[in-house]
Amino acid sequence: MNKQVKTEIDIKTYKKRNIFYRFKTFPDSSYGFDVDINVDKVVRLSKQRKESFFAYFMFLVMKAMDPIYELHLRYEKGHVYYYKIIAPTYTVMTNDGVYVDCGNEMNDDFREFYQDLRDKVEKAKKITIGDELDSFPICVRQDVVYATCIPTLNFAGMNHPTPANNLDSLSVPRICWGKYHLASDNQYHLMINITVSHALVDGLPLAQAFNNLQELAFKADSILVA
Repeated sequence: MNKQVKTEIDIKTYKKRNIFYRFKTFPDSSYGFDVDINVDKVVRLSKQRKESFFAYFMFLVMKAMDPIYELHLRYEKGHVYYYKIIAPTYTVMTNDGVYVDCGNEMNDDFREFYQDLRDKVEKAKKITIGDELDSFPICVRQDVVYATCIPTLNFAGMNHPTPANNLDSLSVPRICWGKYHLASDNQYHLMINITVSHALVDGLPLAQAFNNLQELAFKADSILVA
């Protein structure tokens, strides 16, 4: 398990404090971008190995977000904290057709990350109605991101449900991607949305996360090591 490092940020001296003070007053400070990503190498690699595209892409998403300082910030009970490590949580459909929240610790070793995620997904699938649906305590932590995918739909844009007047929750990034498809360039693409709180994440760092993701997807064969 990762040893978490949590540091409180002094908002009074934080260089982006003006943005924070402005947007923290909004009932819903969330905003996001919908961006087309070329995932051709990721798709073909997962097909070649007969492995999970979801796990492959989730790893790349986390690696793309990791260098972005603002995406590690969380608002908690009136304070802002920086978490050195952020972990993925995601929705899984059980064998009964009910969605449950699931997650795993972040691991920079791709193979270990892949196996841990797949183990958690398989465990989540077996949860039945009447069992404890909140079986993954990681999902209620602040040092995570909320991710989901719509593998049956290639969408052009989407909006996440967000709670009003709850900056603690809004400070956790929300991620959703759609079905990958062959585009006009005869390569696989998908649309991904990342939604964040404008109180903590302005447009430049959010844009950089998408740019990082595209760069990593182009280098998938050297990152997603077998």
